[in-house]
Formats: sequence, structure tokens, C-alpha cells
Amino acid sequence: MKKRKYRKYALKDNTIFEPILYEKSSFNLRNELDLFATTVELDDYDWMNYKLKAWLPTKAYGDIVIEFEYDGMGPCTMTIETKKKKYRFNFVRDLFQEHIIKFLQKHIEHWDSKYAFSGTEEAVNFYNAVITHPKTESEDIETITKEEALKRMATQRQKDKPQK
Repeated sequence: MKKRKYRKYALKDNTIFEPILYEKSSFNLRNELDLFATTVELDDYDWMNYKLKAWLPTKAYGDIVIEFEYDGMGPCTMTIETKKKKYRFNFVRDLFQEHIIKFLQKHIEHWDSKYAFSGTEEAVNFYNAVITHPKTESEDIETITKEEALKRMATQRQKDKPQK
């Protein structure tokens, strides 16, 4: 598998999106049984409209809702909803096709399992693929270097510190 080039996005409001590691330390789990939720919708009634939605309690961004959508016509979209704002990214159809197939295959493999399928790992991998892909676009973003991102985050932390 080809390794994707690392990219960070700084949005015009200085929110920086970067890949999420799929490990326990990346999430705000309230207890060991805390569940993540994913839904998939395949609607071919009058025109195809496919959606994958995930609810993730991340440490980096708080509780977020990520929705991936493909309608068969235009570009695919990923919407990230935080408590403050929604961010929208356009990405190539090949990514949607690759990740929706992986999601559905793993879901079907779990049909005979005694545990429910959460799909969280696939949703996180999909998110990471979209934000690191060189053709991902958004009106709200600019591509920046890692050094610039760290500088902006340090500045934001200084602003967020309580004044004495």
C-alpha cells in the first residue's frame, strides 16, 4: 500500500486538522464500555446518495461528528461538526469508493461475531485519508507546514491561558 503524504490543514479560524491515531489515548472514553457510533446510508431511490457518519469523542477536537457523502454527481464531501462550527472538505471519489467498500466488508464479516461492529477504526482511517490527500479542498483551509502549525498552536495556547 502506498503511503500518503502528510498534510495539515489550518482553517481560517486557526483550527488545525491533523490525522487521528486510532488508539485509546486519542479518545475521551468515559469508561471501558463507551461506544462509538457509526451509521451508513445507501439510498438509490431516484439517484444514488451514500453516507457514512461517525460520532467520535476525540481529545484533540472534543466530540465531533464526521460525515462522508457521495451523491454520484459532484465531488465527495466530508463534513466535520464540532461544538462551534461545521467544516466541509471536498475529496476525490476513489477515496470514497475505497473506504466505503472496506467499511461494508468489515461490517459483513462481523455478522457472525458475538460483538457488534462499531466501524470506528474505518471511519478514523477514512478521515485520515481525506485530510492527508493532496487533492482534498475546502474554502476554509490553507495548507501549512508543520512548523507553522506548531507556531499557531503555541500562540493560541498563550491566548487561552488564564490571566493572573
